[in-house]
Amino acid sequence: MKFYIDELPIIFPYDRIYPEQYSYMCDLKRTLDASGHCVLEMPSGTGKTVSLLALIISYQQFHPTKRKLIYCSRTVPEIEKALSELKRLMAYRIKAAEQDGDREQKLKEQAYTGLGLTSRKNLCLHPEVSKEKKGRVVDARCRDMTNTAAIERAKVDPENNPVCSFHDELGLLEPGNLIPQGIHTLADVIEYGRQKGLCPYFTVRRMMPFVDIIIYSFHYLLDPKVAEQVSKEMSKDAIVVFDEAHNIDNVCIESLSIDLTRPMLDSAARSVTKLGDEIEEIKVKDASKLQDEYAKLVEGLQEAEDNVPAEDDPFMPTPVLPDDLLKEAIPGNIRKAEHFVAFLKRFVEYLKTRMRVLHVVAETPLSFLQHLKDITYIERRPLRFCTERLQSLVRTLELNRLDEYAALQKVAAFATLVAT
Repeated sequence: MKFYIDELPIIFPYDRIYPEQYSYMCDLKRTLDASGHCVLEMPSGTGKTVSLLALIISYQQFHPTKRKLIYCSRTVPEIEKALSELKRLMAYRIKAAEQDGDREQKLKEQAYTGLGLTSRKNLCLHPEVSKEKKGRVVDARCRDMTNTAAIERAKVDPENNPVCSFHDELGLLEPGNLIPQGIHTLADVIEYGRQKGLCPYFTVRRMMPFVDIIIYSFHYLLDPKVAEQVSKEMSKDAIVVFDEAHNIDNVCIESLSIDLTRPMLDSAARSVTKLGDEIEEIKVKDASKLQDEYAKLVEGLQEAEDNVPAEDDPFMPTPVLPDDLLKEAIPGNIRKAEHFVAFLKRFVEYLKTRMRVLHVVAETPLSFLQHLKDITYIERRPLRFCTERLQSLVRTLELNRLDEYAALQKVAAFATLVAT
C-alpha cells in the first residue's frame, strides 16, 4: 500500500497498517526532519522492524541527498532477520514502481544496496580456516594469510607462505563493484562468494562505503576498539538505528571491561618470553627493522601508524587514545624492543602477585596505579602506550599465529585502559 506522511510517500508492503505503526512512523519522520534523536518503543510482534525500514527507506529515496542507514542489531540471527525483512520490502518497492509504470523509480529501487556484516568466523570460506571453532583463531589465521607482509612473502616464496585465494581475487575487482546491487542477506553473500571465489567478509568490509544500508552488531559502532577499524569511514551524518536499544549499556560496559585470570597471566608470561626470543632472532637476521621501528616511535604513534597499509587489520583491537597522545613520542623506557619486553615481564609478574589474594579487593584505577608504582616503579605514562607499542612490535617482527598471543593482548589492553 502507498500513503503519505506530510509530503513523504510511504511504500508499505502490507494491505493494512496498525495505528501504532503509523504513529511510530510519524515520530520517526519528525526525528529525521529535525536531524535529532529519539527513543521509540513498541510491543513485540507489532511490526516494528518493517515500519522502521519502510519509513527510513522511503525518506532516503525521496530526498536527493541520500544519507546512509546504519542499522545495529544484537545477534547474528537478528541481523539475518532484518536483512530478510529488508529484502522483502525492496522487492515490494520494485514491484510497486513497475505497477506505476515509473521506470526511473524502478531503476532507483533496484540500485538500492544493503549488506550485513558479522565476524570472519561466520563468513569464512577457506577450506582449512573455516574449520576452526574459535573466533580468535579464525581471525589470527585469516590475518596470517591476508596481511600485506604475508602477500609480499608469498610473491617470493609461494610454497612456504600460503595466502587466501578468496581474498586475493577481490584485489582484481573494481572497488564498489564487488557484489551486484540490491539487498543481500549473510547467506546470499556467502553463496555469492562461493560461486565467484570471493571472500564474503572482505567483500562486505570493502563495500561498506558504497552501500545505502549496512546492518551489523552494536560492537562495530559502540566499541571504540572495533569501531576504529570497521566503521572509521562511515559518514558522520548517517542515520543510525539501534534495535533493542536497552542493550546499549551492557555493550558499552563490556567494550571497556577486561577479565584477567591466573591461567591467562601464565600464558601472557610465556608470550613475553617468546617475544624476547623473536627479538634476539631478528637482531641476527635483520637488525635494521628494529632500528627503523625505533626511529618511527621517536616521531610519535601517528608517524608509526601512517606507515601501516589501510588494508591490514591490527591483530589486537586497540583502546582509542586521545589525538594529542598519538602525536607524542613513545616513552623512552619502552621504545627499544628489548626494554619493552622487560617492561611487560615486570607488569605481568606484578599482576600475578595481585591474584594471590583470598578475598575480594575493589579499588579505583588511581589507587591501583599508585600501588603498582610503589612496588615496581612502573609509571602511568608508559602503560598508556602499552597496546600500541605491542601492536608496533608485532608488525615489526611479522609474527604468525597471533591467537597464541591473545592473553598478552588482554594484559596490554588492560594496561592502556587502566592508565588512560
